[in-house]
Parts: sequence; structure tokens; C-alpha cells
Amino acid sequence: MRVPRGLFAPALAGCLALAGAVVAAPADAVRLRPLPVPDVQYCAAVVGHVPGADTASPLLGRACSSDSRADALAKADGRPRTAQQPADRTLLLEEYKDANFGGGVIYSFFGDAGGCDAAGYHLVNYIDVALSVSSMKGYHGCNAVHLWSTLDVEKTTDLPAGYLGANFNDAVRELQVFQR
Repeated sequence: MRVPRGLFAPALAGCLALAGAVVAAPADAVRLRPLPVPDVQYCAAVVGHVPGADTASPLLGRACSSDSRADALAKADGRPRTAQQPADRTLLLEEYKDANFGGGVIYSFFGDAGGCDAAGYHLVNYIDVALSVSSMKGYHGCNAVHLWSTLDVEKTTDLPAGYLGANFNDAVRELQVFQR
């Protein structure tokens, strides 16, 4: 079907005006707002200890909370307590968003068998964490870390580490936290 030349431009303008009115109407009528996003998000993982293992420590649980690190840990732990399981998990490592421990802790790792020994714990970061880590602190004997970068580079450094270096800033894929 052909539209006469004299009617094409006014018809197109009318259709676009009508489409604009339809798109704009819901926003004016409903007052759309974005959902509130918490300023702080605490994330924790609980990992098992496999002495001498050269593979990742088993992940026993992972969770995030906008309330507190304790709440994130409780959600990540999620197992009933037994005589063989200690009441508290041991904080191994905290990863920070910015260099020199700035920007807040973006991820905390807890061990199920106490602090670090010479074998330590082999940890794997989730991609959103791996691309955000700039510094880290170790606890309970975790005074060194071997890092694997998303760029397939690796190195060992002491903890705490205020800056991870050019190949590791916002690029920590895996890490072996241990005691020297």
C-alpha cells in the first residue's frame, strides 16, 4: 500500500507523537523509583581445610547480607552445630575493594578447621569479587598468600598487602593463604 507523498510526513509525525505519549504516560502516572540498594554489602564464605591439597578447599557455604558480617557468616554456615564442629568459624582473610584497605571489606573467608598452617587454604574468588579486590589482610596465622591473576600470572606476597600490584589489582582469581 502506498501513502501519498503529502500525507507521509504528517502521518509519521503523528505516529511518533502518539508513541511518545504512550511511553511517557506510565512514568508520570506511577512515579517509578529505583529499588533501594544498601550502601554496604557483607559477603562471607566458609571453606573446609584439606591439608596438603593442591586443589581448591571445599566451599561449605557462601552468603551475603546488608546487615553485618556476622549475619553473612551465619547464612553461609547454615549447618546445625555438632560436637565436631566448633561454634565459631575462624576468620582467615578479608579482601578490600580499594588499595590500602579502603573501600570496605568486599569478601571474608572463614575456615572450618582453625587458622592457617603451612598448607593453608586454597580459595577461589567469584568473578564479581575477583574483578574488585585491591588489597587484603590475613588473620589467625595467615601471614602469606600465593595469588593467581585473571591474567594467568602468579606470585607470593606477605599479608597484610596494601596493594597487590598491577597484574593483581582487580584481578585475583584464586589464592592460597598460608602461614610462613
